[in-house]
Amino acid sequence: DINVCILENYPECSNPRLFYIIPYFCGQHPRCREPGEWALERAKLNVNENFLLVGILEELEDVLLLLERFLPHYFKDVLNIYKNPEHRKLGNLTVTVKKTVPSPEAIQVLYQRMRYEYEFYYYVKEQFHLLKRKFGLKSHIRKPRPRPEFFIPSPLETEEPIDDEEEDDEKWLEDIYKR
Repeated sequence: DINVCILENYPECSNPRLFYIIPYFCGQHPRCREPGEWALERAKLNVNENFLLVGILEELEDVLLLLERFLPHYFKDVLNIYKNPEHRKLGNLTVTVKKTVPSPEAIQVLYQRMRYEYEFYYYVKEQFHLLKRKFGLKSHIRKPRPRPEFFIPSPLETEEPIDDEEEDDEKWLEDIYKR
């Protein structure tokens, strides 16, 4: 049972691999392998300075729209390809047979073990939403499920792009390529 595994600290449920996204974005410095504020802040800095776009899977269609806009030579018509029924069949080749939802206590333990990963995710999500707003992308995302009280609230969560001051989209994109 997943709850017993997490709550009784079985090795397969308390693996240091719970810290795996931040090291990827942090870089090759030895401190990037240690869960903590330093690695988290360096990963955030690298997202801002070294990546044109970091998307989130639950808004994949918006990610594809932005990729098509930023890099049309590589991503021309990518959303239509993604929505093609033939492609959809390929994406559903695996399924979990007996899925068990972890208890709130188990989720709390996992959250504590992965607090830096959660903070990084919310940061990336906010940056992605800022980018969507900058380009006027109105998404059709489902309302997220409310998070339990023990989750850290995202400081600047945006569910839907809001209207900002209008800015020349192409100039902003040119500035990105100058970095």
